[in-house]
Amino acid sequence: MGTTSARGREPVPETALAVAQRAKDIAGDRRALVRATAIVALGYAIGASLQSTYIYSTFVPGWEGISLWRRLLANVIGVVALLVGLVVMRVHRAAHLGTFAVGVIASAAVCSIVRVLAQAALDVYAAPQQSTFEAELLGGFIIGVVSAAIGCWAIVVRRGNRRSTRAAERHVVEVEMAVHALEQEEIRVRREVAEGLHGTLQGKLVVIDARIDEVLAAGRLDPGDAETLVWVRDELQAASEVDVRQMSRLLYPERIELGLVPAVRALFGRIPASIATRLSASDAVRSLDDPASSCISVADRLLAVRVVEEGVTNALKYGPASSIQVDLDLVEGWLIIAVENDGPLFDPSLAGIASGTARLRDRLELQGGTVSLTPGEERGARLEARLKLGAAPE
Repeated sequence: MGTTSARGREPVPETALAVAQRAKDIAGDRRALVRATAIVALGYAIGASLQSTYIYSTFVPGWEGISLWRRLLANVIGVVALLVGLVVMRVHRAAHLGTFAVGVIASAAVCSIVRVLAQAALDVYAAPQQSTFEAELLGGFIIGVVSAAIGCWAIVVRRGNRRSTRAAERHVVEVEMAVHALEQEEIRVRREVAEGLHGTLQGKLVVIDARIDEVLAAGRLDPGDAETLVWVRDELQAASEVDVRQMSRLLYPERIELGLVPAVRALFGRIPASIATRLSASDAVRSLDDPASSCISVADRLLAVRVVEEGVTNALKYGPASSIQVDLDLVEGWLIIAVENDGPLFDPSLAGIASGTARLRDRLELQGGTVSLTPGEERGARLEARLKLGAAPE
């Protein structure tokens, strides 16, 4: 089978997964129909057998020895006939009320006839009259219709629940895809802006600096103007070498394309030499972060580097610290990033609501991650983040 394309001309063939899912749904609907119908019909069968046996044996002379088991067996045979009829009529595949009704009525008729024939074969009635058979036929038919209708209702409820569940699953996938698309767009914009700052803007600042040198070398300026121009040149050089380069690195860290570990090492290279740094990455992280075939996406690497940057910023802000330790580990699909320093013992009351850690927490929570900033065991602070790693949705 297949679905119709948007143009309404050529059927679009279903994938093997869709065919398997459809078969699984049909089998589940059949089980729901049979289970619900069987429970209700057997309840009727047992109750009717007990009730009729009690009434006949108590109030009808000569029926004291009526067999309960014969009546019960006949009713069970009728229930089995009802279930077989529903399956043969493929009521579990019905999609419209009319189709359900035809299957239910036909199966109930079969149930009624088979039940009466079983009663006759088992000698449930010693001398049955035509009215007896008519009453049993009508009673069996009504029981069959009611039981099968409840079974069909079970199918309808199951289909509704299935549609709701799959709609929720599709919504989750769509959200994941949207988040992934936003991450990729953010990475693209960050890369382009960083390259623009590092290339175009810095190049223009170098040209301006060269032009200023030419003006100063000409010697046509007053001493005061020359001094001012020297100050402007120095400020431009500082902006080019420090501000522009730093902004470029903040937007798109160095070596992020190579992997998480190289990017963290590049970050360590910007820390003052007076602060000792140490990076510890587990074998699992190094295996996933292999530059030849990295399994950690650029978006996850970028977020992990932001965690390390925040930990380094805290060490410098609440320090001074003499050492910074970064640990990277992988636990059941979670990337654990821990940044510790040995500065003064961190006071949680110093962290404002609008701190970098709070903003980082908001970003991690979008991806189901967590972050915490706590005092160290004896000194300093410990920033720990958990980031769920996973393939991008297809």
